Amino acid sequence: MKIRISLFLAAALLAVGSCTKRPVRPDLGTTAIDTLISNNGLACKVEYRFATIRNAAASPALEAIEQTNIGYFFLLEGFSGTPEEAAQASLREIAAEYLQDIPEQSHTYEYSIDSEISVTDTLLTCVINRWSYLGGAHGMYGTECHTYSLANGYEYELADLFSEEEQQNLAAAIHAKLCEEYEAADDEALSEAGFFPEYIAATENFILTPEGMTFHFNPYEIGCYALGSIEVSLTNEEIGQLRK
Repeated sequence: MKIRISLFLAAALLAVGSCTKRPVRPDLGTTAIDTLISNNGLACKVEYRFATIRNAAASPALEAIEQTNIGYFFLLEGFSGTPEEAAQASLREIAAEYLQDIPEQSHTYEYSIDSEISVTDTLLTCVINRWSYLGGAHGMYGTECHTYSLANGYEYELADLFSEEEQQNLAAAIHAKLCEEYEAADDEALSEAGFFPEYIAATENFILTPEGMTFHFNPYEIGCYALGSIEVSLTNEEIGQLRK
């Protein structure tokens, strides 16, 4: 009898494949910063809630994950340092880049980011949520999902889990799920519902779970702003069908 390995288990096996010792478990905490920054007579209220790994120094894998998450959260490339140091660098960038040449404000602008870390078996998932209002008709928001191996700190990509052909099958499955959920018979109907059918594909913005995986699409990625953020989940059984 052929044994079907779930996507989650497959990722877990990849995570421990290069390491026989059980990975160090992260000790999780939160770095919270609330402040008001100003520049050129403009002001912005900033709220940070960064999910930090307090024992990151306990293993190279945890240190790699912590530094990668710091870079993602604070939007700093090539940064190395503590969350507090990253926050200060980020605040300086906000003041320099976003509080200049902005039309006269009627109220204080806002910039808020929070993150959450979960651990299942040998995988660590970090979800980052952003919201900002820097003028215009409405605020902007988005979610980022990152999944790592606790064994070596490696961040998983679609190419680690699926071949190119299987990724095309994933795109078709996501398309079918959206058609079913929005009762759309074809691409024309999807377009009428506010989607951009030509951009529907498997995204790197995904979460692995014991039940399967969930793809997260932010506003404007595959549809208009009014549709909001969109999640499409596939079970292990559904993904197994795509591999045939």
